[in-house]
This record gives sequence, C-alpha cells and structure tokens, in this order.
Amino acid sequence: MKALTKITHGYYQPYFYWMFPILVAREQHLFERDGIELEVHDIVPQGQPEGKAQWYRDAFETKSRDFYFCCAWQGIYSTSETGRGLIGAALKSSLIKTFAIYTRPDTKIHSVLDLTESGTPIAVNKNADAHYVTLKNLSEFVPEERVRLSHMGGVERCFKALMSKEVDAATLAGPYAEAAEAIGYRRVLALSRTEPTVVVFNEKLGHDALAAFVKSINGAITLINAEREKYRRRYVKEFEEVVDRYLPELAASRSAVASRLTLPVWAEARTLQKEEFLQIHSFLLEHGLTQEGRGYSGTVDVRAAASH
Repeated sequence: MKALTKITHGYYQPYFYWMFPILVAREQHLFERDGIELEVHDIVPQGQPEGKAQWYRDAFETKSRDFYFCCAWQGIYSTSETGRGLIGAALKSSLIKTFAIYTRPDTKIHSVLDLTESGTPIAVNKNADAHYVTLKNLSEFVPEERVRLSHMGGVERCFKALMSKEVDAATLAGPYAEAAEAIGYRRVLALSRTEPTVVVFNEKLGHDALAAFVKSINGAITLINAEREKYRRRYVKEFEEVVDRYLPELAASRSAVASRLTLPVWAEARTLQKEEFLQIHSFLLEHGLTQEGRGYSGTVDVRAAASH
C-alpha cells in the first residue's frame, strides 16, 4: 500500500465557513482516499496578526502548516511579498456575495456619506478580504483618503468590537453578516466581490500532493452541494461552537442566529486564471499594497486543479 503524503493544516475555527469543504473532506475520509494524511492543529487562538505574509512564510518554514486558505488578494500579496508558496486552486462560493458594512441600530449611520463625513472607522481584518473589498468598493464612491479603516484582527474580533461599541461600523461576511442581521444590526452598504478564495501551498509539497488535495476538496464540494440539509446542520453546529468559544455575547440570540444561517454553495476548485491574477496584482500595486513578486507563472500551479 502506498504511503500517505502528510499535509499539515492550521485550523482557525472562526473562519470555518471559508474552509468548510476541508472540514467535510476530513470527516468523510476523502483525504485518505486520495493519498493524503491531513494533520490538523488549531492556530492563533488569540487572533490573527496584521503581518500575515510573514506569518504564512514562517508557517511554511517551520512546517507548522503546508497550506492556507485566503482571499485572492491576500494570496497574491503574501506570495509576492515573501516569494514563498504556490497558488494551487481557486474556489468561488456564494460567500463572496455576503460582504457588507454593518452598524448597530443605535448609531446615526445610514449611508456611505454618514460614514465618510463623520470619519467613522470601519473595522476590518488587515490584509484580508474585508480590508480589500471595503477599500475597493468605497473608493468607487468617495476619494480613498476619506475612507477610514480600523484593523481589529479577524472577523469575529471585528464583530465583537461592533457589539461592544468599540467601533460603530464593521465589514462582515458569511455567518457573521447573517448574525448581525438576526440581532437587528443595520446594513449600511452591500459590498461587491467577485474574486475567488485561493489555496496557497508550500511549494515543497510537490505537484502530485497539490493535485490530490484539490481532488479531495472537490469531492467534498460535490457532497455538500448534493446533501444540502445534512451539511447545513453541520455548518450551523460549527458556528455555534464559534459562538461558545469566541462570541459569548451572541449566546442569548443563538436560536435566532441559527435560523438565519444559510449553507453556502461552492463551485469546484479550479486554476486561478492569469487575467484574474493580473487584475488583482495591479490593484495591489496601484495602492502600494505589495511588490512585483514572481509574476503569474512563478506563483500559480496551473496543473493542480486542471484535471478537476
């Protein structure tokens, strides 16, 4: 019997919704079927650092993680900054359409102008999707210099800061956006995002391991999309664990929130296309957010997802 290829996974539970196909693939033993031994450990219970590029590079160098899920902006930023990692797959899900800026019902914020004219900072996770999607969308309405962002850490910390009145606005997505609406928070602006989530692998894993991993993920996506109610219950259970561990302030609204949660729909993992890469990389360069890096051919494994 062929030995399994070990791949390490650092699981940050508040971001389970992006990584849900990995959770399903593991529970349904798809990784073993495809020749992978997935070794999972929890990471950063104290929250994510702002300097994610170096954080990811250090994880590769210490072998504490062999891959990470992130938005395409972050993936291109991190690989350009550090010269480490290969983008092996890109996934789109309905999650990318759930981003919005929220405020509490007790504020006077009702519009983009209320935000910018009052100089209200918007809580975001620096160098992550919330940061880029907020900046990109608001700069279509107002000059970039009028957009104030407050880098609070992960999405659960942004939500907590909004609930505790540390901030009056926050960019939320997925179950956190649904939870905000369930407890009566006001959506100030829906944010448009089309860029996929990407999987960045330690380049030392080799092509075969990347291809096997992508196969497992796509197997999980097939299961999720075929048995929606079963996996919705699993999805809700995971978010309830997040509430218990990270957001006890939501405990009293557990039932109301759970009833609002919808299971995302995923498309199959595929190769990040050159046009997508260049569009995102150009945006980052224009805003002084990254450097040239290795370009498309040096950053993207065009074969890992090609056969799926």
